[in-house]
Amino acid sequence: MGVSSSIRKWWHSPPAYLRLRSSKWTIGITAFGACFTDGYLYGSIVPVLPFSLVERSGVSEDDVQFWLSMLLMVFGLFLGGGAPIAGWAADRGPRSTPFMFGLVLAFAATLLFCFASKPWVLILGRMLQGLSASVIYTAGLALVADAVDPKEIGAWMGFVFSGNTLGLLFSPFLAGIVYDYLGYYAVFIILFGVIAVDIVLRGFMIEKRTAEKWLAMENKTYDDIPNEDAREPDVSSERDPLGAGNDDATQQSLPADERSSLLHSKPKQSRSWLGRLFPTIAVLASSPRLMVAVYGCFTHTMLLASIDSILPLFVKRTFEWTSTGAGVIFLTITCPSLFGGFFGALSDRYGSRPVCLTGLATTTLNLALMGLVAHNALLDKILLCIFLLFVGVGLNLIFPSLAADLFYEVDVLAETHSETFGTGGAYAQAYSLLCLALGAGTSFGPIWAGLFYQMTNWPITMATLAGLTALPAVGVFFYTGGVANKEKQGGVEASESRV
Repeated sequence: MGVSSSIRKWWHSPPAYLRLRSSKWTIGITAFGACFTDGYLYGSIVPVLPFSLVERSGVSEDDVQFWLSMLLMVFGLFLGGGAPIAGWAADRGPRSTPFMFGLVLAFAATLLFCFASKPWVLILGRMLQGLSASVIYTAGLALVADAVDPKEIGAWMGFVFSGNTLGLLFSPFLAGIVYDYLGYYAVFIILFGVIAVDIVLRGFMIEKRTAEKWLAMENKTYDDIPNEDAREPDVSSERDPLGAGNDDATQQSLPADERSSLLHSKPKQSRSWLGRLFPTIAVLASSPRLMVAVYGCFTHTMLLASIDSILPLFVKRTFEWTSTGAGVIFLTITCPSLFGGFFGALSDRYGSRPVCLTGLATTTLNLALMGLVAHNALLDKILLCIFLLFVGVGLNLIFPSLAADLFYEVDVLAETHSETFGTGGAYAQAYSLLCLALGAGTSFGPIWAGLFYQMTNWPITMATLAGLTALPAVGVFFYTGGVANKEKQGGVEASESRV
């Protein structure tokens, strides 16, 4: 008995440094690192592709642009397409499992890019990279949402997503220098090193829900732990004698008159195909407030992808800059993301609606003003940098506030849809919709901006982007709100910011 008790005590001992490994700082830094890894992988491969397509894959110079566009589109499609499945898996089990699986996909994608000699292999690598990103964002953001106080969610969302921007910011310069001086494979050695650090972070982290189970056992003695896995009694029959989870014998055990009454009183629900396949997604998609947040995030990503696709060509044609100048000017729009946590904290303090509307107004105005830049003059170059800087500020006001508002709305919906959401909640599936918007924006932005810039000119292209950016403001004004998680569905209790 003594040996058996010792074995069970060792087996049921909590992991070392449990509280540290499950703290909001550990989880937040791990999610930040995952987003940084995703951005770094994406940003490192992009500047190498134009050369590797020609030198390693045998693509002609005339076809390089086509394959680059295809690779960008495939990434966006699989980023969005994989998000609902990743969200469902993260809400139905431990979130850390798909979170680690996303790292496996990133490693496999990097291997394919490293040794690819055919364009179709690069396409496959881009697919895996898109799937990896969908898992990272859905599971990673859900882990953060579980761990932090609702009053801090905006600041943490801003902090986590700043990791992606930092990865995108530093990787092109470093990858370009390494490629020029050390060669093709040296770029991927650094990438595998970044992945190795990410492995350490994710292995060290313990998600909040798992930690809570261990902490709940601390008050129990190890000798009280049964030899077999403890199972909670099935009380579903008490809650719903005619529920789907009960067998015929349970139903037949009821008196005939009571069984007949329950059968006739049970409401009949008709669900759409979406409700049958993804019931939680159907509930989330029925919320105007949540869909406004998703659409706003789509606009945010669409705009970033649009600028990525046309700004280098514009400064090349207008200012006669080289690739170095085209790369440096992106610092103006990405530098504000260094303060992502601060911008997110503004929505925690003042509410998502005023912060997001300010961001949309700032971005729209400066996009329109960018259309005035037209000459190879010092003043035009300075003005372009200023306008891009304020666009970056506006974008950093938009995304964290909407991501936080999405979190608030999930809590509101959970009060009346607890059975649909289940014990795992719906944070991951809600953020999968956000991820779907990111994928759609990544695919749509370059197509829209590229076509308009090719068919018209720079001022008209900027005007169209400004118009698209202004569209979400109507929905944000009427539906977005929430300083903290206080709203009750049905108007019983409203947040101060929505009064």
